[in-house]
Amino acid sequence: PNTSFDEWHTDPTNNKLYCPWAQGGTSFWDTGNRGATTVGNSNSIPTDDTSTGSGMAAYLESKYIVIKFAAGNIFTGTYLKTEGTNGVLGFGRPFTAFPTKLAFDYKYKSEQINKVGDSAYNYLMGRPDSCNIYVALWHVEDGQYEDFQGEKYPLVIRTKPGKEQNLFSIDDPRVIAYGQFTQGKTISDWTSEAITINYKNTTLAPTHILVVASSSKYGDFFTGGVGSTLVLDNMKLIY
Repeated sequence: PNTSFDEWHTDPTNNKLYCPWAQGGTSFWDTGNRGATTVGNSNSIPTDDTSTGSGMAAYLESKYIVIKFAAGNIFTGTYLKTEGTNGVLGFGRPFTAFPTKLAFDYKYKSEQINKVGDSAYNYLMGRPDSCNIYVALWHVEDGQYEDFQGEKYPLVIRTKPGKEQNLFSIDDPRVIAYGQFTQGKTISDWTSEAITINYKNTTLAPTHILVVASSSKYGDFFTGGVGSTLVLDNMKLIY
């Protein structure tokens, strides 16, 4: 649903909060905007600069919001909670098909990395920022879900640094297929790209899909270039 990124609305209780689904509709995608708007404005918003000349596209911008670097992002799942200045996200949506590629149109502005949230990434300072888009298919069985306040998700992301941090890993044994695209230079014109989805297990059927797009590859670690911008449109699965 909404892979054209045409459907957006602002939250009735917070007009700074942009949500990537129709008013009154059902969400399939979400963003980190709920966390960003606790102290600033949404950094994942709609734009009428599209690859098709109609509708909307997703405009994802990396910003320094008051006290912390935040990459623009969009993902299949739900933003669950803000803990301090850190997000808790429920990743994944039910899905049972076998796609071979994820295609999309994009533009990207790469800025120099000038914010580092973890000293382990100091070596990236001054290097060009990269956008990152990846797709994963999970096979999740009963008992393999993660619980958050009574709701079950394939993966509950916790971005807070430390022992409670929980991020996506390609080595998760439930991940049966994966593909990734990274671009570290500015692409000013609309460009078409397709990610090949590589199956590492062909005996299990998918139960969930995860698609994540970020304007800064190391945004999970609060690292990237302020002003790096990924514009995304016309996404589709190819079989």
